[in-house]
Amino acid sequence: MSAWNLAGHAWAARRLQRSIETGQVAQSHLFAGPESVGKATLALAFARALLSLDAGDPARAAGLVDRLKHPDLFWVEPEAGESSIRVEQVRALLHALSLSPVESRFRVAVVNDAHLVTDGGQNAILKTLEEPNPAAVIVLVAPQPGALLPTIVSRCQTLTLRPVPAVEIEQTLLARGAEPGKAHLLARLARGRPGWALRALADGELLSAREQRLADLRALLAANRTNRFAYAETMSKAGLQAARDVLDEWLWYWRDVARAASDPAGDPPAGALLNIDCAASIAELARRVSPAGAARAAQAIARARAALEQNASLRLTFDALLLQLPSV
Repeated sequence: MSAWNLAGHAWAARRLQRSIETGQVAQSHLFAGPESVGKATLALAFARALLSLDAGDPARAAGLVDRLKHPDLFWVEPEAGESSIRVEQVRALLHALSLSPVESRFRVAVVNDAHLVTDGGQNAILKTLEEPNPAAVIVLVAPQPGALLPTIVSRCQTLTLRPVPAVEIEQTLLARGAEPGKAHLLARLARGRPGWALRALADGELLSAREQRLADLRALLAANRTNRFAYAETMSKAGLQAARDVLDEWLWYWRDVARAASDPAGDPPAGALLNIDCAASIAELARRVSPAGAARAAQAIARARAALEQNASLRLTFDALLLQLPSV
């Protein structure tokens, strides 16, 4: 399966490859799973396999797919600065799918972040799924099946991708030329998300941003209410995705603290932690809070994270959370 060039998900690649080899390719697919787990990468690999099939020059066809330049590949996602996929984008895509292939046996459409398609766009997709062009293959990419209309999901072959083991992510990073120590760190921090690990390898700003979030957390634990509320005000202006990123980093950090606080020796091995580069600060904090206190902090952050997904106010969510975190 090396030709699919994936980090993990070999089972999914085998299933799709087998459908190609047996001539039983479903016309409608849904690739679901957590953010950055590899859904869009799998969709691109599937398109590459389909559009390289019977090509006079498979390497050329594969290269065109990888650059999103193949005449029989249509890739749709929110346009720059947009938060949704507009119905006009969907209609243009579906018109293209109604035509005959130019170079390949198939016309392949990938709708990345399909959960961001407007209601009108989803209804247009549904009509196409009900009466598809025999040469068309549609792949919808979304975090979970429930994010789409049930009538769309029922017409798709669904593959739900799971987090990738750290050892597989580490091997992928080493194959991309990462220094062993950095590959090991990124594989742990990725939390099963090879896409995040590969971006962090290419862009050092991701690690720098993480370090700043954790530094902010440690500073807030010693801060008074005024400074905590000032931070909440800052986060209220940072936007939803920034808030999610902050809470995710804090949650996993506090889970490490809870793990360390519960360790009989008070100093668990780095391999037991997710944030292996923060072992010293985690051990120090674990000596200053009880296991129950660390667990309560993690639970408070998890509740705040869930509240944001229910459209809670950023400011009020952080105000409440920062009042619940211990002062140490």
